[in-house]
Amino acid sequence: MPPAKPSNKNIYIAAILLLLLISMSTYAYLMSTEAPAIEIGTILVLPVQLATDNTDSQWNRYAAMDVLIHQLNVGVSYPLLQTEDIINIISLISNDHLSQAADIKQLMAISGAGLVIESNITGANNQYQLAFTLHQQHHTEAGVVNASSIEQVLSAAAKMITQRLNPQQNQQYNKTETQYHSRLSSPLLFNAMTQLQLGDIKAAEQHLSKLIKSTPDNLVAIRLLASIQLQQHQYQQLNTTLIAAIDLATHQQDERELARLRLLLAQSYTETDRIEQALGVLTIAKTNAAKVKDWLTLGYISQLAGMINQRISRNDEAREQFKKAIEYHQMMNYSIGQTQALNELAELEVIEFNYPQAYRYINRSYEQVAHRGLDDLEKTTFKLMTKIENKMQHR
Repeated sequence: MPPAKPSNKNIYIAAILLLLLISMSTYAYLMSTEAPAIEIGTILVLPVQLATDNTDSQWNRYAAMDVLIHQLNVGVSYPLLQTEDIINIISLISNDHLSQAADIKQLMAISGAGLVIESNITGANNQYQLAFTLHQQHHTEAGVVNASSIEQVLSAAAKMITQRLNPQQNQQYNKTETQYHSRLSSPLLFNAMTQLQLGDIKAAEQHLSKLIKSTPDNLVAIRLLASIQLQQHQYQQLNTTLIAAIDLATHQQDERELARLRLLLAQSYTETDRIEQALGVLTIAKTNAAKVKDWLTLGYISQLAGMINQRISRNDEAREQFKKAIEYHQMMNYSIGQTQALNELAELEVIEFNYPQAYRYINRSYEQVAHRGLDDLEKTTFKLMTKIENKMQHR
């Protein structure tokens, strides 16, 4: 008797099972090859390297970086370091271009960034390509975008990076496409910032003064000039510069600049023994910085408030301000700010003879120094640790 033919029903079931198996295998393969999710943490955008035939003087590596930062729409899970903060952090590392993997790792350690975005633009005949690399601690990935202008290629890159960071929002990217003009686009300002990094204050001051005469509303230039005046103890000129700049920033509704300008003003008041005025200015500066979630500036505001309160023997308030400074810097995982505030806190506890507590703080500080490679802070931190250890031994 011949074997019975399989029924149509059995064939249908077998086909379904086979398709299901293929689908599951395909899904498993895609999941295994999909790029890992980028860990939540601070983002640092490196200066954009430009190698084009572009003759428009508005573009330099800092201006392009500034525009890219402005275009990113990454949300609260990925706090963005701001342009000048990045430039200051990079100045701690000798290689300004940071193209080597070791440099990137060192930069991540010093800045506390969980993601570093490296990019370069090449192009000719009004056709541009931006290639970017996303550096994480244990993973690196790259991407490329093309467009017919530098503005467009930066915008396209920002969209791609945003979608990579927030894939669930792929269909919801609606960052306002308003044209953003970076205050760092001026060749004079670029030259001034370069001279400041090289330590040539006089040359930087000349560039800034010339720029402010031609562009009196450039708040970055005015604030940098004010920083030079503070450094040179030119308090009368500084006061005039800052009052005018604060009025201008108020008119422009620029909360970030208002916070940083008022921090400078408070430093000036502190150095000229106008203590209560300094504290009052810092209170307003905190409000400005909080509105734009400028955590680093909030950390430095709290740190200065702590130092002022300690100076006038309000030690309890000083302690609270130092602790707030640590909290703000922790929000950006910024180890330099944390170390500085921990050292100030340890010094305060020494003054009050709380040596065991001082030692706990200085130990936390030294852990930051040792693990992050903070060479500039290692000597002062170790010196303070030795001082505290000696105090404890001779109680």
